[in-house]
Amino acid sequence: MRKLKNSELKRLSIEEFKESNKTPLIVILDNIRSLNNIGSVFRTCDAFLIEKIYLCGITAKPPHKDIHKT
Repeated sequence: MRKLKNSELKRLSIEEFKESNKTPLIVILDNIRSLNNIGSVFRTCDAFLIEKIYLCGITAKPPHKDIHKT
C-alpha cells in the first residue's frame, strides 16, 4: 500500500485554495487550552474553506510545537 498524492485525492493545490471562494463564516476560539482541539479546528476549517479563524485569550497559536494532530 502506498501513500496517495494530493492530486489523487482530488485536493486543491495551495494556489487553488488561496484563490477559491471561502465559506463566509468566522470561527472564534476563546481560551481553548487543548492544543489537540486547536489543531483539529484548524484542519476542520481548512476542509470546509472557512473564511477566518480568530484566536483569543490564552489560546495557543500556530506555529506551536505542542499543537498536535489528533
